[in-house]
Amino acid sequence: MRETSTAEPGRWLRVLRPSPGDARLVCFPHAGGNSTFYSPWAGLLPPGLELAAVRHPGNMERRSERPSPDVEALADGAAEAILHDGDRPVALFGHSLGALVAYEAARRLEGRGRPPVALFLSGQAAPHHVRRGSVASRDDDDFWAAVTALGGIDERVSAHAELRALALPGLRNDFRIAGTYGPRPVHRLRCPVVVFTGDADPTHTAAGAAAWKDAARGLFRTRSFPGDHFFLVPWAAEVAAAVAATTAELLAAPGTRTR
Repeated sequence: MRETSTAEPGRWLRVLRPSPGDARLVCFPHAGGNSTFYSPWAGLLPPGLELAAVRHPGNMERRSERPSPDVEALADGAAEAILHDGDRPVALFGHSLGALVAYEAARRLEGRGRPPVALFLSGQAAPHHVRRGSVASRDDDDFWAAVTALGGIDERVSAHAELRALALPGLRNDFRIAGTYGPRPVHRLRCPVVVFTGDADPTHTAAGAAAWKDAARGLFRTRSFPGDHFFLVPWAAEVAAAVAATTAELLAAPGTRTR
């Protein structure tokens, strides 16, 4: 891994709702997103499931740091932080760019003998169906218009020139690394894979979402919700409930390591 010397858990992971329970859910943000995107989930998940979220170097929470050069570097840092932050079972959830980083982090955790309980992927096509993009190369105004059209950007940031200026470098880097990630071969994982999609998401096809099946050796499930790329905002309670129920189901399965 390339980030082992800088992957202190406190820098990479923000605990949004601590829990003494047997498992943790680690959430990976979308391009330009940060850990606060998942803050509403703190009141939606059962008390026995700790909630944490990944912080990207170069983004708002770590804007003084050099941005990660690619998805692999983000996955290196996140996986190393997870490995150094206790040994209880971990489920991973990623949305959009975060789904690619979560998938790569799951590969790294499996390679280190710590496969996640489950990998939850949202709003993203499988690696071999990922389409390259050039939106990150546009000028500031065109770039901002393109990414805000997808949703997920706080209106207060869009309305405040100084906040927008602070957000732009990390946001642009996230879209750059997302736009240069694929298409590439998919690797099969031992952990269960669950995919969530919005039925009107313009960023990828239904076939691209279903193709995540190629990443699963065992259990694979999909679920569609009404909505666009950020369907999980209005459907937060239902998505969080599905994640919690599936995680509990898998933890209770025979042979699942609980400590």
